[in-house]
Amino acid sequence: MSATPPRGPALSVEPACILLVDDQPEGLLALEATLAPLGQKLLTAKSGREALRHLLTQDFAAILLDVVMPGMDGFETASLIRERERSRNTPILFLTALSRGQLPELRAYAVGAVDYLLKPYEPEILRSKVGVFVDLFRKTELVRRQAEALRETQRREHESELAEAHRRMEVERARAREEHLRREMESHRNQQRWLEAVLTALPTPLALVEPGSGHTLLANRAAQGLAGGCLAYREAQGLHESVIVRGQDGIALPQDAQPLMRAARGETLQGFHVDWELGEQRGSVRAFSTLLPKMYGRPETVLLALLDVTGPSATEQLVEGLRHLVPTPVTPPEQGAGQGLPTRLRDPPEDLPSPEAEHPRAGKG
Repeated sequence: MSATPPRGPALSVEPACILLVDDQPEGLLALEATLAPLGQKLLTAKSGREALRHLLTQDFAAILLDVVMPGMDGFETASLIRERERSRNTPILFLTALSRGQLPELRAYAVGAVDYLLKPYEPEILRSKVGVFVDLFRKTELVRRQAEALRETQRREHESELAEAHRRMEVERARAREEHLRREMESHRNQQRWLEAVLTALPTPLALVEPGSGHTLLANRAAQGLAGGCLAYREAQGLHESVIVRGQDGIALPQDAQPLMRAARGETLQGFHVDWELGEQRGSVRAFSTLLPKMYGRPETVLLALLDVTGPSATEQLVEGLRHLVPTPVTPPEQGAGQGLPTRLRDPPEDLPSPEAEHPRAGKG
C-alpha cells in the first residue's frame, strides 16, 4: 500500500459575523436569542447608517434587516449595500411586521433580498435559514483561504525553484570561471615552460637572478657549463673551491665583486670583463645585465648574460676565412708589356702553325 502523502496544517475558520439591523431594542434582543445557538459573532445596528458603517470594516455571512425604520428604511439600506463591491453578494433577509403583500415582497427581492420573513417569525425556521448562509460563508471563506495558501505555497515553491536555479547558475558560473582560470594558468605554465626551454637552448649563457639576494631563478645549459656554473650560481663556488675569478687587471675578485652579485645589487653591466680558472680550464667572459620590470604577475628580475670571449670572436673568424679566399694580387709590369705575363702567354709554342700557313693569301695557287 502506498503511503498517504503528508498534508499541510488544517486551516481553521473563525466564527462568521451576522449583522442584525432593527430600530427596536426588543427586536434586536429577540434576534440575538434566536441566533445565539449558531455560535457565530452577532453584530447589531439600530439604523441603516449604522449598518453601513459596519459594512465598511467587516464582511458578513448574512444581514437580517428590518424593513420599517426611521430615516433610512430597509429597502434604501439594502440598495446602498448592493452598490458596494465588497457587500454586493452578501445575503439579505428582510424582517417586517407589515402584513404580507405582493408589492413589499417584490420590492424586497428587487433590491437583492434572498428572503422575506414576517414578524413574528419561527425561531427554528429563521435559525435554519441563517445557518445555511453561515455554512456557505464558512465554506467560501475556507476555499478562499485554501486558495491563498495554495498561492502562497506555489509562490514559495517558485521562489525556491528560482533560488535553486540561481544557485545552480552561480555554481556553474563559478565552475566556468575556475575552469577558465585553470586553463589560463595552464597556458601560462606552458608558456613559461616554452620560454624556459627556449632560454635553455640558447647558446649564449643566460641567467635570471633575484634582485638583492643574488639567488639564481633559472640558468640555461650554456651558463651552467661555463666555469662549472660558478658565474651563474653563487652556491656553485662552494662546490668548486679551486675556481678563481679575476678582473681585467688580473686581481682575483671576491664573490661580491663578481658579475652575478654586482648585477643583483642593481648595477647595469655593459661588457664587464672577467677571466676565470677552474683546474686546467681557462676562460674569459664579458658580462651584461639589465633589470626586467614587473610584468604578467612576475616580480622584478635581473637578466644576466655572460658572453664567452675565450676563443677568437666570430668577426675575427670571418675575417680570417675571407683572407684565405682572396687571391694574391698580380704585380704590374715594369719593362715591357709582355714581361709581366706568364711564360705560357708570352711565348707561343713552336709547334703551332703560323697564321700564313693556316690562311694563305688570296690570289696564290
